[in-house]
Amino acid sequence: MFYDENILTVSQLNGFIKDVLTMGFPQKVWVCGEIQGYDRNRNKPHVFFDLCEKEPQSHAVVARIGLVIFSGRKAAVDEMLAQAQNAFSLKDDIEVKFLCQVDFYPPHGAVRLIVESIDPTYTLGKIAQEKQRLIALLKKAGTLDANKARPFPLVPLRIGLITAFDSAAYNDFVSELSGSGYGFKVFCRNTLMQGAKAEKDVVAALKMFQETEGIDVIVITRGGGAIAELSCFDSRPIAEAIAATPVPVVSGIGHEINVTVTDLAAYAYHKTPTAVARFLVECVGGFIAGLQEQTRDLQDKAQAMITGQHVRLRHAAQDLQQVAFFSLKYQEQELKRIEKSLPVFPLKLVKDAARAMASRQAALTSALKVFRKTAEARLQHYRSVIDLADPANIIRKGFSLTRLPDGRLVRSLSQVRPGDTVRTELSDGCFDSRVNNILKEDQREGDKIQ
Repeated sequence: MFYDENILTVSQLNGFIKDVLTMGFPQKVWVCGEIQGYDRNRNKPHVFFDLCEKEPQSHAVVARIGLVIFSGRKAAVDEMLAQAQNAFSLKDDIEVKFLCQVDFYPPHGAVRLIVESIDPTYTLGKIAQEKQRLIALLKKAGTLDANKARPFPLVPLRIGLITAFDSAAYNDFVSELSGSGYGFKVFCRNTLMQGAKAEKDVVAALKMFQETEGIDVIVITRGGGAIAELSCFDSRPIAEAIAATPVPVVSGIGHEINVTVTDLAAYAYHKTPTAVARFLVECVGGFIAGLQEQTRDLQDKAQAMITGQHVRLRHAAQDLQQVAFFSLKYQEQELKRIEKSLPVFPLKLVKDAARAMASRQAALTSALKVFRKTAEARLQHYRSVIDLADPANIIRKGFSLTRLPDGRLVRSLSQVRPGDTVRTELSDGCFDSRVNNILKEDQREGDKIQ
């Protein structure tokens, strides 16, 4: 077999590359980047994924390198994350800082980084920085205050619930409402509450309830979780969807120490699903308590009015009794006076009444005569006007009426065309004729009938 010492096999070349990389990176290095491809391999013994660097403005990937967490180190890395101040798990789209050994795998000719350790504080700091930047941006745009300006319903009984159906959060929320004894009606939209697709699904749920009539308030809630698992709720699209929602949105993301952007954009937020439900129960209870207080006030005022009316009626009865007594006494005196006058004045009263009746009869007879003459004159005038307006009398004076075949009067040249048949009515009959020519007002001067 021909052999040339200047020609290398692939395995020889890859071996040399490995040696060069080993000498160039004798110690482990810290590498920062964004995880991609981790979720689809997370349940395998050895987890292979990529670490990416993105351009800050466009978020386009400008560099990428492969990483591997061998099974022997995976448990140790997970334990470090679990013991962090705010525990989180590795997943796609979060930025991390790994301690890695630069390695070259000769069989595949691929450079890779072998993960040895992780700095949890770096990831948590990056999440916090990005969150603060987003909060400042939304606050400047007024997004965080828009939903807070919505009027909160006095009795929020019809609730649009955004959560995972039949989850612990769902059951806690519904159980608290049911225990109140109030007539809550919950419309649940089964929604992803963590993972890469959660943001898009929550926005879709908000838009669905925006188009649903009769919803009093929308609730976004889930159980507790690590900060990294809640990162989908530090979302600009969710905050903007909440701002566009016409009814109040109440959030209960379920974390004791972390307030998400979703919480800040909502009308109000609480730590747990149970706390959100209790808030709604207290709203309804407060309204009912207010009604009961108003009822008591109304009863007190009504009782006071009734008592006052009783007093006034008692006084009025006493006054009426005195007035009636004096009135009866006065009437008694009048009767006695009239009784004394009856034998003296009856004839005079009869004569005066007869004279008054005669005078009124004469006046009535005179008025009837005047009214009759006036009515006869008015009737004669109406007859003259009717005779003047009677079409038959007008025709007798030499005028005529021209009608179309359907009986309508011809009032304008626009109603007839050459060739049309019309009927002319005179005082002694009528005749039909055909229109040969139409002359307008300005064409009649000097023209003759052909």
